[in-house]
Amino acid sequence: MLQYTSLRQCAAWLVGLALLAGCQPGPQQPGCWKSPSPDAASSDTAANADAGPPADQESDPRESTELSRIVIGLDGSGSLLGHLQAEDNVWIRTLQALQLLTASQPVKTMVTRVGGPVLQPISSLQASTDPCFFTGCAPFSPVSSNLPALWRQARPGQLTILVSDLETDASLTGALVQAIARSEPEDVGVVAIQAPFNGPVFDPFTGKAVGAMNGNRPLYLLVTGPRDPVEKILRDGAGAFGQVHLQPVYSSLLPVETGSEKPIYAQQLQLLDDNGQPDPQQGVVGGRLAVGSLNIVPIDNVLTVQVEPGQSRQLALSVQGVLGDNQGVAYPPGQLILERYNPEEENWQATQGVTVQDLRLQNSNFSATVSLDAGLPAALVRALLPAHRGVADWWLALSANGHDPIEGRTKGLYGLLTSLQASRQGPNAPSAAAFCFAHSPT
Repeated sequence: MLQYTSLRQCAAWLVGLALLAGCQPGPQQPGCWKSPSPDAASSDTAANADAGPPADQESDPRESTELSRIVIGLDGSGSLLGHLQAEDNVWIRTLQALQLLTASQPVKTMVTRVGGPVLQPISSLQASTDPCFFTGCAPFSPVSSNLPALWRQARPGQLTILVSDLETDASLTGALVQAIARSEPEDVGVVAIQAPFNGPVFDPFTGKAVGAMNGNRPLYLLVTGPRDPVEKILRDGAGAFGQVHLQPVYSSLLPVETGSEKPIYAQQLQLLDDNGQPDPQQGVVGGRLAVGSLNIVPIDNVLTVQVEPGQSRQLALSVQGVLGDNQGVAYPPGQLILERYNPEEENWQATQGVTVQDLRLQNSNFSATVSLDAGLPAALVRALLPAHRGVADWWLALSANGHDPIEGRTKGLYGLLTSLQASRQGPNAPSAAAFCFAHSPT
């Protein structure tokens, strides 16, 4: 979510500094400026209307539904065999941690094998210590990664726990998100550990084996159900896995709490040279510049830059300073939504000639490297990171993107978790971050 001021009013303010009070903070709205008053927020500029409606109001906290039963689904696909075959009884210790997390609940626990067209009930967690559980030999039939089946028969009050590597068939990711949403859980959470692994590795897009690995691979608990027991699993996860000496442990409730309803704004802008290093000689950062009929100065959350004409340039927009390749964790490319403001038509449009090269997160510092093509006319640009793409650091650290090495990472994790998070948010959820800047040739 962004703040904005009527473009006409801000342009008028630029004529005389005496009108500075007209651009002071006001109601939070999704734009790049701040509204001086409710009247100004409803002015006739299309920028106000097109930026989107206000964020959803917080609802009163609901009481947690009474827990009725626990259903544990163990992913029986071959991609988990490596955890069973790893040294030091990794899989058995995982099951012990799971028992610690559920032992205090005074309800019946059911255990099922997941991956086939229907769930396969099993007598206990220990039944999965047979290699045939994952390879598909008697008494277990071969399965793939049909994880949505675990939620298609979920009952009210049911705590559902999936133990999986979450590398489901890519075609089933949407079905998994839909199945969880249709079960209408009060809470959704995920716990992750880095667990030793020694076995075959599969491509989640084809389901075919692509080699073997002896190292670490993430293992997950995907937990849904009544609020109190879900939050207890996430709260106690580190202790339970710590007791069986499986660490580090990560956890997140979905959607991730940001600690603030306000988005993170870029506060710094730097010009970069061809090596990606800050280079103040490439142009002028700050200062008033014209974009069509608008005169823009670097106020509030809008930054300005003038670059040498006829040459492409890289900009680094950040909250606390540009992050290099070895700093923070990288988002998949293309996550920022880029838009250009058209002052004549008074609306936001898709931008051309501006691309995001790199986007990184380190604690609360977002840093984006943006390229401007040569010969671009002056423009006012905003780059929005949607709410469901603002994530916990560990989601990015454990996600394998493109040609990333797969040891210690999970293919498709970022897409799955952000899709789940989006399903838990209202359509007007505020953006996670906003980078707003104007550029012009010198």
